[in-house]
Amino acid sequence: IRRARHAVEVTHAIHSARWKWVPSTYYDWPLAQRAKILGAPTTHHLCKSLLMENKKQRSPKPGDDLSTNPRFMLIVIQYDATLDITKLMTAIRRLRPVAERLEESRFEFRLATPEDNDRITGYPNGAVTPFGLKDVTVPILLSASVVPLQYFWMGGGHINLKVGMAVQDFVTKCPNVRVMDLSVARDPNDDVDEE
Repeated sequence: IRRARHAVEVTHAIHSARWKWVPSTYYDWPLAQRAKILGAPTTHHLCKSLLMENKKQRSPKPGDDLSTNPRFMLIVIQYDATLDITKLMTAIRRLRPVAERLEESRFEFRLATPEDNDRITGYPNGAVTPFGLKDVTVPILLSASVVPLQYFWMGGGHINLKVGMAVQDFVTKCPNVRVMDLSVARDPNDDVDEE
C-alpha cells in the first residue's frame, strides 16, 4: 500500500487522486453498488489492472526493442468491457513501422501466472495497481474507452483499497502509459465474473 501511495502522491504527484477503503464484501456486490460506494457516476468508471504475458516472447536478444514487443504488459480496462486479444495484438504490432512489424504468429497473449504477477507487480490478485510496480519497465496500456470518462477508479495496492484519478493525470504523469484500442463493451445481459 505504501509503495502505491508513494508512487501516486510523491513520485508522480497526481493531485487528482482520491483513495477509498471499501468493505471486504466489495467484490460480492454488483458493479452498480461498487460504483455508488466510490462515488463514480457510472460502472464504466470502474477499472481493473491485468498483467498479460505474450507467451511467444521468450528470451529477448541483445538489441531487441522490448517497448514495441514486450513480454509482459499491464492492461487497465473497464469492468464493463472485455479485453480483445486481436485488438491488443494489432495495437502492439502498430508500435513498429510497417516494414518492421512482427508477424501475427509471434503473439500469444495470456494472463500472467500468479507467480509472475506477484514478482512483477508486487501485488496479489485483486489488488494490482499500475503504481509502485516492482518492475517499473512494464508498459501500462490504458484502454482508449476510458479516456472520454475523464476520471476513473482502479485497485490501490490492497484488495480493499481503491484509487481514483483524472485520466489526463494518469496518461501524462505516469511513465510507460500508452492509450490503445484494446477492448469491446460487454453485453449487459452477460453473466460475468466481475472480480
